[in-house]
Amino acid sequence: MVRLILASSSPRRKELLQLLRVTFETIPPIGVKEALSTSFDPEELADLSFRKARNVYERYPDAVVIGADTVVVLENTVMGKPSSKDEAFEMLVRLSEKMHYVFTAVSVLERRWNFSFIERTAVKFRRIPLKLIGEYVQTGIPLDKAGAYGIQDYGALFTESINGDYYNVMGLPIGRLWQELHTREVI
Repeated sequence: MVRLILASSSPRRKELLQLLRVTFETIPPIGVKEALSTSFDPEELADLSFRKARNVYERYPDAVVIGADTVVVLENTVMGKPSSKDEAFEMLVRLSEKMHYVFTAVSVLERRWNFSFIERTAVKFRRIPLKLIGEYVQTGIPLDKAGAYGIQDYGALFTESINGDYYNVMGLPIGRLWQELHTREVI
């Protein structure tokens, strides 16, 4: 039986990986610097997911380790997790009535091979009333999410349209990951 490890502490990624109906562990990477440039660079995002997976793989070399990182990109500017409620508010004001892109880089390491891929989903927000943005920010929910929203929570109210993988916006393109793992006979 393959030992599968999700190199993440994200409850959403854990929830999504459970859809594979396989046994896995979650072990977060330690000391991996997550800061990205403000200008979007897909190679930099892929490198971050790889560093997360490698950090855990080095401790568990007999396992298959999955690392991932998600960013929201508006007009080629990366919007990671906000550092404060004020920053979360500003991000949501900027996203209001605009199309943006959610990118998730996924890296999988195993002793015989490794691979990475990036999934992109386009999301269009409707006009979000400032009062609603303020109420959402006050819940604290946006503080641990790229772009300051979760499409699976109040972010659903803001979303006018989505083109691509919904689960990618949640932080793990589980269908593509299943396909890649299935093709390599991991699951």
